[in-house]
Amino acid sequence: MLFLIHSGGAGPRGRTPDTAMRDATLGRGHYACGVLGLGAALLAMFLAYSVLVAVASLVPLLSTTAIAFVGIVTWVVLWLVFDAALIWLNQQAAA
Repeated sequence: MLFLIHSGGAGPRGRTPDTAMRDATLGRGHYACGVLGLGAALLAMFLAYSVLVAVASLVPLLSTTAIAFVGIVTWVVLWLVFDAALIWLNQQAAA
């Protein structure tokens, strides 16, 4: 891997150092949203587990697959919602 050192001014892809710092912070925010979404999905699955099992038992051979699918879809949807909220808040703060 090749690392280039810039002596100031616009960095790679024309970004200034403060923009690059904001991008790095936002990148960590995306990961934090994923972890927060996972925690919220696990909490939702824990609270609604009896309902999920009752609904999933309608398809006996695929019941565990259905529960896992609902869990993964819940996590991804919550991640996207939290990420969209983070981007919106960052845009509001920058304006």
